[in-house]
Amino acid sequence: MWQGFIPPQKLYAGRSFLGIALDPPNYNPGSWIGAGKALYLEDTGTILLTARPRIAADDARGYAANIYSSKNGVDFALIGSVTKELAAELSGEKIHSIEGTQLLRDPLTGRWHFFISVDTGAEFAWGGVKWETLLLTSFNLEGPWRPEGLVLRNDKQYDEHQARDSTIDIVDGRWLCLYKAKDANRDERPALAVSRDGVLWDKKGPLTVDGEDHVCFINGGMFATSSGTMFIGIESRLDDSRSRRTNVVYADEFGIGHGGGPPARFVAYLLDIRSMNLETVFNTQWQPLSQYEHDEHPLLGYSSTIFDRKNQRFLIYVEALDPELTEAIGINSTVERLLVYESRTQ
Repeated sequence: MWQGFIPPQKLYAGRSFLGIALDPPNYNPGSWIGAGKALYLEDTGTILLTARPRIAADDARGYAANIYSSKNGVDFALIGSVTKELAAELSGEKIHSIEGTQLLRDPLTGRWHFFISVDTGAEFAWGGVKWETLLLTSFNLEGPWRPEGLVLRNDKQYDEHQARDSTIDIVDGRWLCLYKAKDANRDERPALAVSRDGVLWDKKGPLTVDGEDHVCFINGGMFATSSGTMFIGIESRLDDSRSRRTNVVYADEFGIGHGGGPPARFVAYLLDIRSMNLETVFNTQWQPLSQYEHDEHPLLGYSSTIFDRKNQRFLIYVEALDPELTEAIGINSTVERLLVYESRTQ
């Protein structure tokens, strides 16, 4: 028997494949859907899901931040969208593409906070070099949206290239943000920012893992436990220009890799803010249970884990590389859809 929060080992071992949550815009190479957040609404039992659709044609890349709704966690309907053109107009920034998104409701005001990773680089590059995080707020998921500015900028040495693709949750009243911080060497680490209102963020710096420097990307969800805040999600390590793999296809001279690192891992970490450390609770290689996941690289790394209280189950949403439609491991060569796994608590 176990006590306290569900052991992440049990959560992982009890997984079953539930279905396809979202399909990509089309099935051509470079077409993706995912990079978002799932959110369970206690009052209605509704599940919200955000995602960015992406295509390689006509330099479109990530062209919107979409919001979907579902009653069963599998069948989703589009209820709101922010195009990259609208995001650029509202923010006054030049935006080449959209990537990771997070959606939360402010418990004080009821206003929705929509965090959108945006490519604000000086020049176009497949995959993007400079990324920051834009915040839009609204009382309605359909809009209109109000710009709050770039709340995570490239203003520290450890995130001077990228401050994006966050996992944001409100735990015990505090807004916590674990985000991808990429430095000038293209090394990416999980970094921590905290906030009282979800608008003004205090960057605390990069996190160690078990006391050691750890170059990786993590994405998932955070939960309150008797031992503190626990992160549960997916960890991936991506290639950079200094260690290119022969099986990775690069789209331009910037040499930005995509999905070519070691296979993704399912991880659980306890967050210690005082020591700025993630303590390993569980870490194992992700084993795919569906026909929609690539044998060598089943997942890209974006994920979201939530607890569905009404049905007493955890839902794990993962962005998966399709094995049949993917031509090669590369920025414009993969086809990716959003899958959902279920894990019952009993």
